This record gives sequence, structure tokens and C-alpha cells, in this order.
Amino acid sequence: MKKPATTRDPEQTRLRIMEAATDLFVERGFSSVTMSQLATAAGVTKSLIHHHFGSKERLWEAVKEHAFGHYFSAQMAMLEEAGEPDAGLLRASVEAYFHYLKANPKAVRLFAWTHLEGDTSCGDMDAQLMGAGAERVRQAQQRGLLRADVNPTHIVATFVMACTQWFEAECHHEHWPGMGSDEEFLTDFLKIFMEGVVPRE
Repeated sequence: MKKPATTRDPEQTRLRIMEAATDLFVERGFSSVTMSQLATAAGVTKSLIHHHFGSKERLWEAVKEHAFGHYFSAQMAMLEEAGEPDAGLLRASVEAYFHYLKANPKAVRLFAWTHLEGDTSCGDMDAQLMGAGAERVRQAQQRGLLRADVNPTHIVATFVMACTQWFEAECHHEHWPGMGSDEEFLTDFLKIFMEGVVPRE
């Protein structure tokens, strides 16, 4: 058991709480973690967690936002700086999300827990990013660069769900006969996905 923290640096204390909370939430999900467990793991008192975050729910939101924040900022910048959107932007977005998930297994588990626990409070970042991505797809559809008979939000949702599921279920499908590596799957998925969204002849 860790002794209660004695540091007077509030940022270091907040960071220690976030790190301990991330590890516990990744391992057990939100519902199974208690404030006492969080305090023990972080080496702080429960009152100090309340001081910095207000509640377990707000700490959970902070952990999710921290896990998703770097990708959100980078992807929004990609969308905003792309100029005229085209199929290349869509392909780059798929690759960026896939590689984000591959590099951040803790984030994958956090997403899985939100799905298992029916957590619908994914924050504003998720909705903003989906909306911005769908708008770029719609613009490419208007230019005739992507097929226009498909809901643009469904196009974004398709690659998001496929990539997320690949990593969430990896411990299961990695034993399937003939299953390739992460990069081999991405290559084949892009072939199927990108050929499916180009305009029909």
C-alpha cells in the first residue's frame, strides 16, 4: 500500500491520481473501481481526489479525455488543414486512427469498457470529430470524388468501428488460421474500404 502523498505540487498530485485511475479503469472498468481503491493506488486521500476532480464520474471523464485528447487534436488539425477534401484524406484518416489505437492499448481498453458499461458520455471531442470527418466526406462527395449514395457519417463510422473492433477483439481473432499482422489487416481493409467508397462506374 502506498503512503499518502506529501507533495505540495498540485499538478504532480493531479497527474499521480490520473495515472493511478487510468490503470485501475483500464483493468476493471468504471463501475468496479471504488474511491478507496483510487486513493490507495494514487497514494492520496479520497478528499484530495474530490478536491482535484470533484467525483469519480468526473475523474473517469478526465481519464477518457486525456486518453483521446492527443489523437483528437492531431486529427482535427489534419481535417482543418487538408484544403479540398478527397479520397486521400479519408485514407489518411483511417491510417491515423488505426495507428493511434495500435500505439495506445490502454485507450482501446477504456473504449471497450465504455461499450460494455453502456457509457454514453464520451464527451464533446467524439461528436466534434465525427461531425468534422463526415463534413469532409460530404464535401468530397459533392465534388464527385467519393460515392454520393452513402451517408457520410456512416462512412466515417464504418472505419472507426472496424478499427476499434480489430484491437478490442485481438486476443480472440489472433488465433484464427491465416490471420495476418496488424499492418496486413490495415492494408487489406483499406483495399476493401476505399474501393467501396469511390464513385460507381
